[in-house]
Amino acid sequence: MESSNKYGRASISVFFSLTLVVILALLGTMVEVGRGKVCQVHGRRTLRSAADSLLTEYSLPLYQEYRLFLLEDVGKPFEKSIAEYAADTLEPGSIFPVRTDLFDLALTDLVVEGKTYAGDQDCRALKEQITSYMKRVIAADAFKVFQKAMASAKSLGSSADGLEQKAKEEKQAAELDTKLLTLMELIDGVSVSEGGVHGKKYFVKMFCTSEKRAESLGITEASVWKAVQEHIVDVNSEMEAIVNGKGDRDGFVKKISEVQKKTTEAIGILRGLGEKAGTLGISPDARNILTSNLRVLEDAKRMLQKPADELELGSLKKLWEAYDTSGIVFDYTGINEKGGGENPFDYFSQMIAGGLTKLVVKDVNKLSKKKTGCPDQYQRLYDSQEKSRDYTKAVQDFASEENVDFQGAVKDISQIALSDFMLLKYMEKYFSTAIQSIGEMKKRLDYEWEYLVCGGGSDKENLEQVINRIVLMRTVINTGILFASASKREIAYAAALAVVGFTGLEPLVRLTQTLFIILWGMSEALVDTAGILQERHVPLIKAEKDLVVKFTDLFVMGRKYIMNQVKKLPRAGKNDFTYEHYLMLFLLGNGSTVTCQRMMDLMEWNIRDNYLKGFSLGKCVESFQVQGSFSMKTKFFRLPFIQKILNRKLERSGAGTRIYAGYLPQKTSSR
Repeated sequence: MESSNKYGRASISVFFSLTLVVILALLGTMVEVGRGKVCQVHGRRTLRSAADSLLTEYSLPLYQEYRLFLLEDVGKPFEKSIAEYAADTLEPGSIFPVRTDLFDLALTDLVVEGKTYAGDQDCRALKEQITSYMKRVIAADAFKVFQKAMASAKSLGSSADGLEQKAKEEKQAAELDTKLLTLMELIDGVSVSEGGVHGKKYFVKMFCTSEKRAESLGITEASVWKAVQEHIVDVNSEMEAIVNGKGDRDGFVKKISEVQKKTTEAIGILRGLGEKAGTLGISPDARNILTSNLRVLEDAKRMLQKPADELELGSLKKLWEAYDTSGIVFDYTGINEKGGGENPFDYFSQMIAGGLTKLVVKDVNKLSKKKTGCPDQYQRLYDSQEKSRDYTKAVQDFASEENVDFQGAVKDISQIALSDFMLLKYMEKYFSTAIQSIGEMKKRLDYEWEYLVCGGGSDKENLEQVINRIVLMRTVINTGILFASASKREIAYAAALAVVGFTGLEPLVRLTQTLFIILWGMSEALVDTAGILQERHVPLIKAEKDLVVKFTDLFVMGRKYIMNQVKKLPRAGKNDFTYEHYLMLFLLGNGSTVTCQRMMDLMEWNIRDNYLKGFSLGKCVESFQVQGSFSMKTKFFRLPFIQKILNRKLERSGAGTRIYAGYLPQKTSSR
């Protein structure tokens, strides 16, 4: 009996012992799991603290000069720096003695990825930092004031398009007349241009095979015959002299070759005109006649290659009998032997030959001569950069070739975002213009806004481009005023008649009138631009009474005239449209991405020249992702009886975490 009680008490003891072990194992497991969760949070906080510590190593010159927080990705890898910052937290014993470390974490793997550089994603980081900074330093109603100032410029793009279209349509209308004038020159040898009637040395009708009279050659106008008469060649007399060994055979062959070129060119124009040739009063057989004449010229040149004793006068005369031009007759109604007046384009072309800068800048000798050898480097790096518009060439082409092209001079700015405004105000705070210097730092280029607009390699080049662009923009504005004035149109029409009215071609007169009005508007724009650069009052949109240049002034335009007119203008007021506003318009037209990429160039150059020679803004990081893996030694799972119950040894457990680190809050995508 005692024995059974003894065994019963023993079994109860074993049961309670096992129960205690299970309870201890359960408690140990719960504590270990809880410890694991705490260690996971501790690991994430450690990683966050280490990454934030790395962010404190931002480029100090970049912050001091431009108030931007960016971290240079050079030298020591980010992973190593973060691991070093994390080490003191993960190993507290290195700072102060610890008897028991309940965390006992170890960083087993660390990867930094997803770096966002300053120029990535169309300079998103740069734009966001600038916007965030400027929101804190500008007045709340400044954006509305800016929008109001720019409102009057929003329609300029459509005005420029309309002006180009008008000139294009009138050019198309005058195109047939222009080709007719070319045919008159090639075939009849008369040039009805440059204010008069002029005879050419070589032309199709210069070879006369019958009596040397105007009627024989199909020339019906006395003034035309008078202009070309001296160049007419009596073919029969020439052939007779050559056969007798007294003529200039080589000289005559040269004349044939020149006439062949003229004939071939005329055939090409007639082929291009097709049926339209009839609307110009040209005989439908003209092309066939010229083709036949071309064969005669070729055969005659071949026969004249023979030795003198083999030449037969009869064969040569018979060959030339097929050369006939009497069937091609032009109508010269209205042509005037005395010609017309002086063309202002000739004077204007000479005036701008040295560039517009010398005409509109008060003191050219004070202009910056600074250059840089690597312009637009970030624009080329991030984009397939198209060739920038050459506004200087656009002005010169108009003056020399009467080619109207305002493309790009005035762009649509109907939508102005708040971020665009912030960017412009930021530039106003940290970057210089040709008339306003900002800061005391030595700068690679002095005309920084101009560089942001144009991206050229020198201050001179960028200023020249800006000046030409302002002139083109002001030309659009002024020309619109001139076209709206009946009296101004009449003046331009009278001038056009004086220059090309002798041709009797009305479409050509209308085209010339339009070109004169545009030239008038451009001359007014030169005075405007000089006034803007000297901070004078020049309204963005003028009235007719505000125009200062008269049509007769086009023949006396020059630097002295422009400067005298500028002196008469009042000083610009507080609410006037200034030089800086024009630069803002151009920058808005370029887009914020191009502006930021060029801004990166300027910042990099200035920091290199003043602080750190090897500085690269393109290698500066705004944000990154950190992936870390941790392991921790198990504490309670390492008890022998727990390991025996679990039937395995658990020396360490692991956890991973991922964090975002950056100078701006991470954007979360909304669904």
